[in-house]
Amino acid sequence: MRTDQPNNARIHQERKQNGHPSRQEWQIRRGSQGSYLADITLGDILHKLWQGVNKLLVALRYQFHRLTAGAFSNIRLPWYKIALAAIVLLIVTKKDIQFSINMKAPLSGLSAGEETGSQMSLAQPIALWQQENGPAGYRLDEQKALAYIKRFSKVAASEMEKFGIPASVKMAQALLESAAGEHPRARQANNHFGAPLDGQHFNSAWENWRSHSLLLQREYPSLFQAGSNYKKWARALEQSSYNQNSHYADTLVEIIEKFQLYNLDQL
Repeated sequence: MRTDQPNNARIHQERKQNGHPSRQEWQIRRGSQGSYLADITLGDILHKLWQGVNKLLVALRYQFHRLTAGAFSNIRLPWYKIALAAIVLLIVTKKDIQFSINMKAPLSGLSAGEETGSQMSLAQPIALWQQENGPAGYRLDEQKALAYIKRFSKVAASEMEKFGIPASVKMAQALLESAAGEHPRARQANNHFGAPLDGQHFNSAWENWRSHSLLLQREYPSLFQAGSNYKKWARALEQSSYNQNSHYADTLVEIIEKFQLYNLDQL
């Protein structure tokens, strides 16, 4: 006896009415390289998005009533607006996290050679030093540096005459560690020499320069064996416990030579 078979013509017609492709359509879409998905229309995307919003709304209402034990069940709340605000908050938070991650690795796109080469520029060693001695982001502005040198050249020469510290070295240290006087420590506490004198407030910049000279004389007497050679002084400072930055000597020498601070040693 022949069993009843489904009416294939009726099934194909129902699939067509429901928007499902027929067997022939699927065969056409398969192609020689295997099957692939049918084209997705904007209507399909909006439909799925609307379904997602409705699911989020239902979940939000459920969690709210569960946490409040149904205390506000008689109060009508603008659930669609709440759901929309939650979606916007999620998007904004995600972007903020991505931005924070990108900001933590600003040099990730550089090759190893480019990164190594950039360390020999004026800006890069200063940035490396400031990671240990102040907020990152300060750069040594050339015009402000020139104005700073003009302002403190006589002070540097005076400290050199009294203590034997090359004026070029003192000036380079002050430029670097105060960002040419722009660092908050220099503005608010008259501290132009960074971490070694951190936590102290000075009545004037001159008082700070003198305190720094006394600090070097008292705590680092071996530095004075370098005589008047600014390169030896820079290397001795890097090798001492004065700071832990491995680029400190190169940075000081670069600043001295860029602004020709060695001329201060002849005053």
